[in-house]
Amino acid sequence: MRKIISAVVVTRNRLGEATECIKSLFKQTHPIDEIIVVDNASSDETGAEIKKLFPKVKLVTSNKNLGGAGGRNLGYRKTKGDLILFMDDDALADKELVYSLLETFESAKNIGIVQPKIYDKEQKDIIQGVGHGINLLTGRVYGIGVREKDKGQFDKDMEVPMVGCCWMVRKAVFQKIGQYDEEIFIPYEDSDFCKRAWDAGFKVMYSYKAKVWHRGPKDTGIPAKLQWIGITTSDRAYRVSRNKMIFMKKHAPKINLIIFGVFLVPIYAVVHSAIIVSSRRFNILLNYWKGIFSGYFYLFK
Repeated sequence: MRKIISAVVVTRNRLGEATECIKSLFKQTHPIDEIIVVDNASSDETGAEIKKLFPKVKLVTSNKNLGGAGGRNLGYRKTKGDLILFMDDDALADKELVYSLLETFESAKNIGIVQPKIYDKEQKDIIQGVGHGINLLTGRVYGIGVREKDKGQFDKDMEVPMVGCCWMVRKAVFQKIGQYDEEIFIPYEDSDFCKRAWDAGFKVMYSYKAKVWHRGPKDTGIPAKLQWIGITTSDRAYRVSRNKMIFMKKHAPKINLIIFGVFLVPIYAVVHSAIIVSSRRFNILLNYWKGIFSGYFYLFK
């Protein structure tokens, strides 16, 4: 019996990129039964234009920015599929994407989530990643294959800790572990979901035949040294510092959490603050520290 496939794209003020993303989903060799676009409180005409351009798309509109977690949850609740493809609105799918992801799913019953190989949109043979993970002592995020030229070194399906940008997930995963944690908003929401899936007995996989091209680092006007520590906007400074602590509280072993909270977070705070001050971005510094205090409140509540 053929599985029903749903696709969910969350977008906000990105009509051009979202349009190209949706077009790539309509070109799939394996049919997608429904494409759901979540207009996440766009301040322009993104939602209305998408509905005009793609009358077959199911448009869901939120009047409030729900972040990555809330936006995906809103889209998920409208799906009817057995398998749900989540895709960033600035990504383009290879026409064999769905077919290849399904091949990987069929290789084992306990596979819950599958990510394709993510390439850079501008440099077609440069890999953005084939998965990522988070060190449960330091809280540091590490990518797999990031900025490597594709020479076939990842031409084999494999288990990965976490996924991002584009992934397909069984509805059964949601039914067992619940939805994305909206407390996290963005980022770390996909990492948290994957860790919960692993803990519930589902495998998280990378499918080497499945391919997506994703936009590279965006020009935000933020100095490179701030982007190196994960800060691309003032708002993200708050969310990165806060959400790292939320993730660790939820998933790190107790002794790791003590070391992280008592010793490592203060060290990070001093080093990161020095980097921010040297860039003379004092509004970012304020938001960064708001995130630190909010994260500590979460740790101890």
